Amino acid sequence: MIELEKLANLKFEIKNNIHCVSLIDKKGFEIIKGYGKTIIDAINDLHSRLH
Repeated sequence: MIELEKLANLKFEIKNNIHCVSLIDKKGFEIIKGYGKTIIDAINDLHSRLH
């Protein structure tokens, strides 16, 4: 199980029933986002955008 509170550089949101995960830099700026029907889908989407 993913412990979300330990992922300090990710921001989790739900907008219009869609999960959004944002990678945050050290200054607090959003670098890239991933979206999905679940948190896991959103994390996987974010990961796929890093390639």
